[in-house]
Amino acid sequence: MMKRNLLAGMAVAMMALSACNDETIDIGNTLTGETDKFSVSKGEFKVTTRSVMADSVLLRSSYCYLGKAKDADTRSYVTSEFMTQFNLLESFSLPSPDDIATRHDGMVAADSCQLELFYDLATSTDTLSAMKIRASELEVPMEENRRYYSNFDPVAEGLIRTDGIQADKVFTLADQTLSAAKRSSSSDYLSSIKVKLNKPYTDKNGKSYNNYGTYLMQQYYQHPEYFKNSYTFNHNVCPGFFFSVVDGEGVYTEISEMSIRFYFQRKTSKADSTSTYAVALAGTEEILQTTKITNDKEKLKQLAADNTCTYIKAPAGLYTEVTLPVDDVFRGHENDSVLTAFVDFVRINDMSGDKSFSVPSNLMMVPKDSLTSFFETQKLPDSKMTYSTSLTKSTNDYSFTNISQLLHRLANIKQAGLKSDPDWVAHHPNWNKVLLVPVQVIMTTTSSTTAVSSYEHCVSLASTKLVGGSESPDDPIKLTVVYANFNK
Repeated sequence: MMKRNLLAGMAVAMMALSACNDETIDIGNTLTGETDKFSVSKGEFKVTTRSVMADSVLLRSSYCYLGKAKDADTRSYVTSEFMTQFNLLESFSLPSPDDIATRHDGMVAADSCQLELFYDLATSTDTLSAMKIRASELEVPMEENRRYYSNFDPVAEGLIRTDGIQADKVFTLADQTLSAAKRSSSSDYLSSIKVKLNKPYTDKNGKSYNNYGTYLMQQYYQHPEYFKNSYTFNHNVCPGFFFSVVDGEGVYTEISEMSIRFYFQRKTSKADSTSTYAVALAGTEEILQTTKITNDKEKLKQLAADNTCTYIKAPAGLYTEVTLPVDDVFRGHENDSVLTAFVDFVRINDMSGDKSFSVPSNLMMVPKDSLTSFFETQKLPDSKMTYSTSLTKSTNDYSFTNISQLLHRLANIKQAGLKSDPDWVAHHPNWNKVLLVPVQVIMTTTSSTTAVSSYEHCVSLASTKLVGGSESPDDPIKLTVVYANFNK
């Protein structure tokens, strides 16, 4: 076995240094005895591709996006809206009520309250366009054990409290109340959208407060058990908010952090003196949050019907479906070993001039019938059935450098299926099909080590065209396979 592995490695090295054709190359004859001769050969096979609809995608808590932008290919809009709960640390506490100077009707109260959505101005689209959003209070919190997909509509599902908060905000991503120099140079400037919650508020029990911050504070002192942790807080005090787009376009940004912040006056040690005190409850990936994506499905279907190329579109837009020539790869090579197999998907440069959509940085290759389970079980690519790659800018393509194990496994799955069902292929039409899916790579840092923790569906604006499609001339996509045969 050691000799066979050594020779296989030498064969691959030789393949990298010399061109091959479909004929056998007698590369091992001078290295081994007569009984160990082996040969290497190469085959190229046509790969067919087409665009398919993504429909909806599973979205987790790592990313939230907000905005509405126009797709230059479909000439229609992509809208992202999101729901979030708020995180409450188990160490959360407020000062003694006797130390709070702000009062309303004789009880502790907040001076003001606001929702804050933080974003990175550098990664956002049009920073000067105006947009109007609405923050709507949820009736009930999101369910802990439910998987939320991008087509989940909290309004249609009855999650919005009909008599609760509905606060609107008009904004531009570049805060026009500050100078450009102030925005770029100030170390303490954080880009954020602030939605004021200072109007009178009535809770579900019919009790009224002068603002939402006062409601939160009085709930804390009357029901400290509600503030034990995030679960009790979300189920008894604040189920969360839904942020929707009301008007405007061109704005699309990732919301990296969010919080509820309220202010009140706290007594100091000096007589009749107070200081302003602020408390923030954050929305983080440790609690539930999810993005709702709205695409024009009919326009996407029209684009998918273009067979002169294929498309990759995010969020929740289009994938490229790849039919792998598994039968062709192994036909006539039943006694050979597949040393390596690789395929490149070349980009078609988009000259439209619309820069709202970036080029997808990372693609996942996953069997079509395994797409849902892969993301629902939070798997990582194993280089056996699933693979990941990134855009190679120098060659303008996405290269999958060795998918030999995938080919072997698909062939074995088919062979096993035919043993029990002669019509297995008809019952499993996707057995040799994989999807190219745009993904976001989630990194986690522990101590001084940074590693990939998960792959999630891409929710940012990303789009590209690939060479391929059923009407492309000259079979542009080739799967290259390198075989080894150990001669007797």
